[in-house]
Amino acid sequence: MNVVEPYEPIQHHWFYNQQVDSKDSWQPFSREDSQRLEDAYSRVGKNEKDEVVATDGRRYDVRLRERKRYSVYWEQKPAEVRRCSWFHKGSKDMNYTPYSEELCNLLEDAYMIAMTLEEWKTNLELPTGETVILHNPKLMMQYPSSCKEFPPSPNERTQPRTLKRGIENIPLEIPEGEPEIVDHLVFMVHGIGPACDIRLRGIVQCGDMFDLNEFRNASDSLIKSHFRQSEDSCIIGRVEYLPVNWHKVLHGETTGVDKEIERITLPSISRLRQFSNDTVLDLFFYNSATYCQTIVDTVASEINRLHSLFLQRHPHFTGHVSLVGHSLGSLILFDLLTNQDTDADGTPHEVCTTFVIDFEKDLKDIGIPLGPRKKMMNCVKKWKVIPEILYSPVFIGAHGRNGKVCSLPNNSIFILQVSIDYPQLAFHPQAFFAMGSPIGMFLTVRGLKRIDPNYSFPTCKSFYNIFHPFDPVAYRIEPMILSPDMDLPPMLIPHHKGRKRMHLELKEGLTRVSSDLLGSLRMVWQSISQVPAPALAEGAISSMTPTDEAEVSPMEQEERNFTKVGTLNRGRRIDFVLQETPIESFNEYLFAIQSHLCYWESVDTALLVLREIYGNIPARNTNL
Repeated sequence: MNVVEPYEPIQHHWFYNQQVDSKDSWQPFSREDSQRLEDAYSRVGKNEKDEVVATDGRRYDVRLRERKRYSVYWEQKPAEVRRCSWFHKGSKDMNYTPYSEELCNLLEDAYMIAMTLEEWKTNLELPTGETVILHNPKLMMQYPSSCKEFPPSPNERTQPRTLKRGIENIPLEIPEGEPEIVDHLVFMVHGIGPACDIRLRGIVQCGDMFDLNEFRNASDSLIKSHFRQSEDSCIIGRVEYLPVNWHKVLHGETTGVDKEIERITLPSISRLRQFSNDTVLDLFFYNSATYCQTIVDTVASEINRLHSLFLQRHPHFTGHVSLVGHSLGSLILFDLLTNQDTDADGTPHEVCTTFVIDFEKDLKDIGIPLGPRKKMMNCVKKWKVIPEILYSPVFIGAHGRNGKVCSLPNNSIFILQVSIDYPQLAFHPQAFFAMGSPIGMFLTVRGLKRIDPNYSFPTCKSFYNIFHPFDPVAYRIEPMILSPDMDLPPMLIPHHKGRKRMHLELKEGLTRVSSDLLGSLRMVWQSISQVPAPALAEGAISSMTPTDEAEVSPMEQEERNFTKVGTLNRGRRIDFVLQETPIESFNEYLFAIQSHLCYWESVDTALLVLREIYGNIPARNTNL
């Protein structure tokens, strides 16, 4: 005798609709968020007031009556939300899709009747015209409206769809949820163009549109794997990453620059020209005094706005804030951090007038009359004579009159230019991470050849220059600080599993073996070709030389010869290079563009950020 299973009410789970390549993709909320939504759902029926539930680490708000999910920190189209219990999937579909709430209730009522009365193989006509047949609790199918009989004929073009009841019966990975406590806040500023990675997604997509986006997902996974003991002991919580989008404002209707550029753009190769207008032109905009002011104002105001909004939603936050800049975004942050005020009362730095006096003398020497000379000087005085990069002391190598270095008070070097009024950030960053950064190149082009070893950012004490070895846009910083005779290779970023990649270890081993072999052959040849000992004059020096020291890897050389590299990173190393993957090592030109966009998905980069953030908390290495 078969035992009849009693009917048990279904456990609902909440989903939201996410557009991927213009197609609907239903993603589950975390278990904690879904439970909060379910609790609020039970209260909505009793209250006339709408319930707003914060989800996804308080980055989104769900309005239950509207069934909409709204982003908090950036502009994004609201997403549909469903309370789901029944799912369907076609033969060619990869994932199960939830039914609407009305159809879920209709299917659940039919299932309850079938379970209670033990009446199966009954047809259920859906309002959409399809037919659902409940064969048994484990087998339920949906047939198209053209199918009126069961079973369908073999030549049916549309295959039936499989039905599943409850999320426990479908292959779906549901996250548990994010810790409530935020230890650290990181603002991420994108580079040129609206695209941030090789899939041409924007900063919002790379940084936050997906529930388990690459960088945040990598950070959360690393906390669980490398800081598990601290996490289990509730010593650490999580790191929040918020994207800063400045490209939209620059190319929006406020500036009108896109319309002006479109008027002068040639009609040929339109797609390539459109790509160039959206990306490469950002570099020229930043070198323009007019649009540079727009860019820095947008970045600073957006960071301050996000910071204020974050504190409102996390009133108990007591952690620090860091900055991450990619490509041109790192240069924007570099200039902002260089021009931050350190005075408690916020008074601006004292402006030197020596250069203005020299400029007036030059005008007199070339024969400019007094009247025009005074007009030009009045115009110059309305400008701000500011440093190209406000260091004190700063760079050596900016050339002034007659190719000579212009020495100003405090050994600072100033370059006359139209002023950029750099806004102030509302906080002092703990660290600044530059990824794939052209900072070194831009400083050199500006005529600034060396950074004084004693210089550091006024309000930020840590600076990391992270780059991929094949990145065509990235440049180093350390050679501008160290003396020219020092050749210090960049610091190799360890693999997140605690060792070098195998192909790099093999390459290093072969290099060491070949060096040892060449040294041995050289010693044997010198032993054969040297003059016999009796023929040497007394006291003469033998021609035999000691065996040459084998080459060592950059990591071994760094361990043997530790060098203090200025004060930009508190005396620590600044340049950090990622390890290329085995497939990238076959052709560095083929992966050049991809290497410039790899940082958003780099687990090794995320681990370096976490090690700086959590400083004194030991991280556990995970061996392969």
